[in-house]
Formats: sequence, structure tokens, C-alpha cells
Amino acid sequence: MQRLLASPGFVTLIGGVLVAILSVAGYFVAFRPLDKTIGYCAILPDAVGLYPGNHVTMLGMPVGTVTALSPDGAGVRVEFEVDADHPLTGQVIATTVADTLVADRNLAVLGEPGAPDWNRNTCVTRTFTPKSMTETLAAFSALADQLGGNGDPAEHSRIRDTVTAFQRATSGTGPKMNALIQDLGTALRAPDAAIGHIGALLDALGELSTSISVNWQDIKTTLLNAGPGIAFVNEVWQQVIQIVDSLLVDFPMFNDIARKYGREILGGVDDLAPYLRLLGAGVGSLKQVIDMIPALVGAFQHAINPNTGKVRLTYVAPKVALPQADADQICAAVNTVAPGRCKTSDNGLAGVDLAAIVLGSVGAR
Repeated sequence: MQRLLASPGFVTLIGGVLVAILSVAGYFVAFRPLDKTIGYCAILPDAVGLYPGNHVTMLGMPVGTVTALSPDGAGVRVEFEVDADHPLTGQVIATTVADTLVADRNLAVLGEPGAPDWNRNTCVTRTFTPKSMTETLAAFSALADQLGGNGDPAEHSRIRDTVTAFQRATSGTGPKMNALIQDLGTALRAPDAAIGHIGALLDALGELSTSISVNWQDIKTTLLNAGPGIAFVNEVWQQVIQIVDSLLVDFPMFNDIARKYGREILGGVDDLAPYLRLLGAGVGSLKQVIDMIPALVGAFQHAINPNTGKVRLTYVAPKVALPQADADQICAAVNTVAPGRCKTSDNGLAGVDLAAIVLGSVGAR
């Protein structure tokens, strides 16, 4: 055993085995071949700086690896795999990004959380790539040429003239710009005030919405029953309009009367005031006269002859109660003057037609 452990061949064997174990462990740690992945493809305008093995990132975090690149018409077909824990969903966008100008690029993909999974048999076509340095410099050079007049001597002063015009247009606006920036800085130093106002508005809106939700049935009933009420208001309003239109005609007339006869009318009212006081003082006697009116009307209720339709007044002679001996004597005297005009009864009453007697004494019939 000691000879075996001390032999150079055994030490070499143990070292090789340890190197193999570490290599396998490093491969599993680095590439995780046992993890489940999902394969996708994307059609990019170009694949500059993109190679198999480059990272596939989602929101800046590595989630997969580029597996292959191949030409596809005017673009490049990029095949890649992502972890099964981060599948692509919804409308997917793909692009290439790089940390520096000289580093290899990574493939960045972005989906829609909560949307259905992306169909693996369909390549992502909503793709774009950053401009290369050559294209960027060429665009900048073209812009510089346009600003410089494209070699035209007459246009060499274009930039100078533009700067001069801008300076002339902004002359004197420095203090206002400074004040505006200071006000903006003041607002940014205390953003909680505006946020507090916005929060209060949101809270008030929430309370209003809750109140509307709780009382919606009453509000709905009110709105449904508002139609007849509004129609009634419209009808009444039309009458109000007619009244106002009539007042537009009457007011000028009243104005003319007031201007022409106002003094006389006011004088007459002043003169009438003592009579009104006198009338007020005699309300008691006036009331007695008014109370007698029904009896007077009742006395002439037979003023029309029902047979002829002509006016007829029926007068009833008054009856006077006298002692029986006096009644007999009076009736005897009356009958002497006008036979049959007076009648007596046992109860001491004498019925005499005084109007016929008085008028007959002067020749009336």
C-alpha cells in the first residue's frame, strides 16, 4: 500500500481524475446543460458584433444564449435559447446592445408580461439594431456638409448667420430664463407639495366615485324621471316668455302713464287718504247696512210675474197687534171710510191695507 501510494504513476492518476472532475463541474456550473431551455428565432437587419454563445438578455439580465446565425434574405436569422422560467410572451421586440463600442453585442428581447406565450415556430420580426460607427460618422459628416453649404462659397456663412440670428432672437431673455430655471429648481427641491396636492385630488376623486357608486340607483332614478319634469319646465318657461313679452309691451305704457299722470294720481291718492280713514271709522255701521242687503234682496224675490214675465212688486201690508177692543174700534172707523179694508180676528190683530187707504184718500184707485 505504501509502495502504491508513493509510486509516481498513482499520483499522476489521482491528479488526472481531480482535473477531470473539476472540468466537468465547471462545465455544469458555467453552461448548465441540464436546465430546461426554450428555442426561438429572430430576423435582424444585421448581426454586427453578434456571435454564437453571446448572452440573450431580458431587461438587462442574462436569460439565454445565442446558438446560431445564418443569412435570411436581406437580414440575418438569429437562433437563440432562453431559460424555461423566462418564456417570451405577447408582442416580442428584439435588438442588439453593447456595453462599449468595441465589445461584442448581446441580443436583448422584451415581451409583454401576462400576455400569451410567443409561438416558437414564428420568428420575431419586430427587430432593429444600433447604427454602426461608420454609419454614425457618415451621417454626422453629411450634416456638417449641409450646414457648411455643401461646398458652395455663397453658403459658407450659413452657420454664422444662423448663430447671429439666434443670438439676436434670444437677446435680453437671459434674466427671464434664469428666473424660470430658479423657479423650476424651487419646485424640484420640494416636489412633495405638488405630489400632496395630486394625492388629495385623487383621494377626493375616489370619494366622489365611491359616493356615485353607492347612490347610483337613486341617481339613475332621478335621471330617468327628469324627462317629464324638464318637459313641464319647458312648457312653463314658454308661458313665462309670453308673460315677459307682454310686459315688454305693458311696461312702456305704464311708464308713459306714470310720466304723464303720475303726479295727479299720487295727489288723488293723498286726497283719498282722509276718506279712507273716515270709512274705516264707520266700518261698524257699514257692516250693518251690508248685513241688511240679503233681507232687502229677499223682499223683492218675486219681482217678476211668472205668468206674464213682466216686472211686478208685491207689497204686503204691515200687521199691528192691538188690544181686541181697540182693534174693533179702528176697523169700524176704517171700514166707514173704505168698506171692507180692515179685518179683525180673535187674537187682537187688525189687517189694514194702509197704502190703498192713504192713496185712495187723495183720489187714487
